[in-house]
Amino acid sequence: MDRTAWIVLIVCGGLLALNLHFMQKEAARERRERAESPQQEEPAASDRAEGERPPGGEGPEGSPEEAPAAEPRPEEKLVTVKSEAVDFVFTTYGGGIKYAEFREQEAVGEHDRKVRINRFGAHPIGTLTAGVDRYLDVVYEIEEAEGGEAGRREVTFRGRTAEGLWIRKEWSLVPAEEVGSAYRFRLVVSFQNESETSLNLSDFGIFAGSIAPLWKGEWENHQGVFFLEDNNFEFRNVKWFKGGKRGPYEAQVGMMGYAGVGSQFYASVVAPFEPHDGSIWSEVRPVTLREAAGGNPALAVRLAMSLPGETLAPGGDKEAVSYEVFVGPKRNTMLRAIGMRRGKVMNYGWFGIVSWPLNWLLNVLHDHLFDPISRKWSWGLAIVALTLVIRSAMWPLQNKSTRAMKRMAKLQPEMQKLKEKYPDDPHKMNQEMMKMYREYGINPIGGCLPLVVQIPIFFGFYRMLQFAVELRQAEFLWVDDLSQPDTVARLPFSLPFLGDGVNLLPILMAVTMVVQMMMTPKTGDKMQRRIFMIMPFMFFFFCYNFASALALYWTTSNLFAIAQTLITKRLPEPELKKKSAKKKGIWQRMQEQAEAAQRAQKARQSELMGAPQKKPRKRPPRTGG
Repeated sequence: MDRTAWIVLIVCGGLLALNLHFMQKEAARERRERAESPQQEEPAASDRAEGERPPGGEGPEGSPEEAPAAEPRPEEKLVTVKSEAVDFVFTTYGGGIKYAEFREQEAVGEHDRKVRINRFGAHPIGTLTAGVDRYLDVVYEIEEAEGGEAGRREVTFRGRTAEGLWIRKEWSLVPAEEVGSAYRFRLVVSFQNESETSLNLSDFGIFAGSIAPLWKGEWENHQGVFFLEDNNFEFRNVKWFKGGKRGPYEAQVGMMGYAGVGSQFYASVVAPFEPHDGSIWSEVRPVTLREAAGGNPALAVRLAMSLPGETLAPGGDKEAVSYEVFVGPKRNTMLRAIGMRRGKVMNYGWFGIVSWPLNWLLNVLHDHLFDPISRKWSWGLAIVALTLVIRSAMWPLQNKSTRAMKRMAKLQPEMQKLKEKYPDDPHKMNQEMMKMYREYGINPIGGCLPLVVQIPIFFGFYRMLQFAVELRQAEFLWVDDLSQPDTVARLPFSLPFLGDGVNLLPILMAVTMVVQMMMTPKTGDKMQRRIFMIMPFMFFFFCYNFASALALYWTTSNLFAIAQTLITKRLPEPELKKKSAKKKGIWQRMQEQAEAAQRAQKARQSELMGAPQKKPRKRPPRTGG
């Protein structure tokens, strides 16, 4: 790698490290503020979801406190629908999914607990709302399913509001042959207006659920709300709410394709079968993570979207609205296969054009090459193989760049002569230097081409690994979970920027990077070389507490580069000889055109300076008349 490449990598790495550092400081500050807030110190209500702290002045249903009901509230009934991977627990309080528990996904730090979506939600997914954080207080009845509880794949609720609106909700898992069937429901909501006034369905909304981080290391910019408006994907992370200090987010949405909430690895998405204009609202609530996940104050984000604008006349008018509800992992290949622009939920950002093909290739290598051989280490092996594929594909370009740099190094004596010959005319010196490059067939920007390719690939890989739910609980060598740091021991004290964990892969990454730099030819002055030596330490701090998959990728890449350097050193040195006359290249034509334009400009200036100055003609005297 040439000097320019190292400089750009150092700058990019420094910006990433600074961004990570200040993000962590800001997140810590917001957590302290939430922890010190008197509202957050209230004990959790017994009828709330685990860990959620109720906002001041609100009853257990999230609506303003009311006088005690004259009649006791009917007892909550639960019913479970099991898919191939998830237990969906439905409740009669709201007629929706109280929580979804993933049977094969363990909670962070607890092998006996499973990951739950909507675990902090005081209301089930699919609850109807009447405004921002206002939920219809309806207790539903369960209609008996055919075949009993065994093998149940659907559940139907029926209830009535105090005003006389009958609501029927039919939940059914999509057919097993469809992509992602373990996480997808079809929901049909039917209305019958038996009240004395007309009702507009757009005054109601459907709740997409609540989602919170799995552990303290999950960044706040990974978590937020999203919606698809006129095929444009919009995302608002929880930082937009400024730690809960900013009020609910409300927006009028054009043709709404879907809306939902998402964390780093999971999402809850509600999509109407017929897209319609409407609105959304979202807000955050303070929660407390379990001790095994860090025990930190955090934020749970929630969202609801309005129903279509249909009017129900009084006296029994009926209407039905159909939705697809997805509650599951943000797995890129699955979401893209579902279609309807679900792949946007991954929220890869600017480098999505690189991230999603890398994720696709990672899954291909895993599914077809390593999973049949070694299921335990299959994802780690897939990362290693993907790294080798990327570096091998770039080898010809890198090798060509290396040879070009060596040939340029051999021109240094001639270039030094040009500097001595034209010390006061840098323009002439550059012209002669370009002429020399053309004579020897050297492209001065050839050494930057590998960098142009490497930088977007690195950032795309980095972004892809951030959201790769496939790596959760994936083991490799001594690593228990590739989506988290590979902590092998704990120190009795905490180090600045590093914490108290001893993570081995980032150490190996830094060592291999130092070895690679020692094998790289020394260029530049002493100050530049000292700056280059700082880079391994800078990236070491950057990767130390990140997912171990990134350190595995980088360590493999460094080992490949070391092997490549050893092989390159054994190849014959490139010869420095003048090129025979041939068809001019685009670089030469551009240079000649620039030189011709400069000569023409100088000629025009010379003509203007050498031309005789015309004397102004005397103006004849004016005459009257």
